[in-house]
Amino acid sequence: MAEITAKMVADLRKSTGAGMMDCKKALSEANGDFDEAVRVLREKGQAKAAKRLGNETKEGRMFAKVSECGKTAAMISLTCETEPVAGVTEFVSFGEKVIETVFNNEDLSIHDAELTEIRAALGENITIKENIRMEGDLVESYIHTNKKVGVLLTLSIENNEMASNDDVKELAKNLTLQIASLAPKSVGREDLDPKYVEEEKEILIVQLKEDPKNANKPREILEKIVEGRLGKIFAEACLLEQEYVKEKMQVRELVESISKKVGTTVKVEKFVRYQIGG
Repeated sequence: MAEITAKMVADLRKSTGAGMMDCKKALSEANGDFDEAVRVLREKGQAKAAKRLGNETKEGRMFAKVSECGKTAAMISLTCETEPVAGVTEFVSFGEKVIETVFNNEDLSIHDAELTEIRAALGENITIKENIRMEGDLVESYIHTNKKVGVLLTLSIENNEMASNDDVKELAKNLTLQIASLAPKSVGREDLDPKYVEEEKEILIVQLKEDPKNANKPREILEKIVEGRLGKIFAEACLLEQEYVKEKMQVRELVESISKKVGTTVKVEKFVRYQIGG
């Protein structure tokens, strides 16, 4: 059996990032052969990583990138099991690599091996939970200070030269803040998931039935009452119908006022909001 020196252990730790005892055991198993010890650590690390794949990942952070021209953007949510891991260098560096891959519209599978290694190194299930790449006349991103809420938004602008206008750019930024804060489900009511609307209707009908005055009313009457209350649902779920957080007006009115100010039609094309945890 080859003698395992402290220098051998230190060199293996520096090369692999594994713990001291794991390195010592691997070198012993490999009879002092450095390359063999690396292989042993990789195999054991992959086995440990595989065991963690079913673990919940409720922590993590968002990563986003927008092109200098403001017409292309990408965003990912990279999740882990515990909050401290989301701040370590290895986790952040991996997230920065992945956002570049998504931004360049490349296949995420190129990170499969590295993802296995980082799971083993950090001892947690690490997951690329969500990812998206968006293009438009003007694309804006926002990541909240806690790194757990991220928004991408695209505007369509009739006169594309106005995409660089300061008022239009400020509108885009303010809308991402609105979306991050109030979490709308769609741009307008026509984009709202019909299933969501029906579920909300059913909740309102149940609430109406709990009032003795409505207990014996037929369902068709209750449905008519509910139809008159749908405005509140749309005002909460649809971005354009929400009240703007900075002024007493609808977001739709804000967009229209900016369109009028800059002399061209500006529309909210689409948005995506990701959130890690509750």
